Amino acid sequence: MGKLVLSIIILSCFYSCGKTEDEEVRSAINQAKYYLSALKCSKAQDSLDEVDFQEDNADYISTYASAFACYAGYGEVDILFGDGGLTTIDPSNLFASLASFSTSNETTADSSNYAAINNAITTLLSFDNAAGTPSAIDRESKFGTKKAGDLSMQALYLLFVQLGKHFALYGNKGNDGSKGGDLEGFGNTCIYSYTTEDAVDYITAGSGSLGSCSAATGSEGSDFLEGITEALAKERLCRGIIYYNNLIDILSNTTLPASDLLGSIGDIGSTFTTLMNTAVAAETGVFNDGDTDGLNAISTLKDITSQTDCEAVTIERIEKFYAIFFETVYQ
Repeated sequence: MGKLVLSIIILSCFYSCGKTEDEEVRSAINQAKYYLSALKCSKAQDSLDEVDFQEDNADYISTYASAFACYAGYGEVDILFGDGGLTTIDPSNLFASLASFSTSNETTADSSNYAAINNAITTLLSFDNAAGTPSAIDRESKFGTKKAGDLSMQALYLLFVQLGKHFALYGNKGNDGSKGGDLEGFGNTCIYSYTTEDAVDYITAGSGSLGSCSAATGSEGSDFLEGITEALAKERLCRGIIYYNNLIDILSNTTLPASDLLGSIGDIGSTFTTLMNTAVAAETGVFNDGDTDGLNAISTLKDITSQTDCEAVTIERIEKFYAIFFETVYQ
């Protein structure tokens, strides 16, 4: 009898002293943050992997995203921006100002740093709803105003970084971030080598008003988007589209904190809503009467926030979106 009582006491102590699932998750998060403070990325990720992925826990999602960003060499979002940070962003020339960031130093496609930031962004934006479609409104509905706001702001900072990297590389930036400035000697004057009829017509008609992209003979684009499979071209081009669309979604549906450090980024949403409306209006007549696979590109793609959904769109529409919108606003 004495042994039985002792066994019951031991088992009771074991179960009462063991961590609950919530405590295990909090412990994993705290341990990961400790490792992140020392930029020990793999240890941070390993700590989080000790529990099941917590897609309903905003703190866990945020910390996991930070672990991915850590692989790109970043510990705190505040150090992602050199040269004056967010205050240097010019809403009237957004992509050139982002491409001029010191973090926009890509010299090859799909670099490890680019992939790490992409993984961080994907982690932050993948669990808003059952459909897996990023939405700032759904994010707030699921996680609440404060937690959703924190996730959106973390994503916003990373989206600025990634858009800078994306357009600096494919747009062949100059010293000031301008398109076709050829800082790295890539040689391209347009982002993409356009062959779809409506895209070619638009570039040709806009000669002189699209910055360095003044012709479309099928050879003016980035070499990193040439000589590859259509699937890979879609993947790379869609990155830019969904980064941009998620950026605007956040700016349009999230209350930004009051801070001088944010500069004029609050103006980006309204500025680019106007520019997008202009692009929709521009896609008419002779710029929307070519290959049927390229029709209504702007209206089809302008609200897509999912990489999978973007890649399901025809390559003709994707390249036409770049021609009419990105070549216009990135100069």
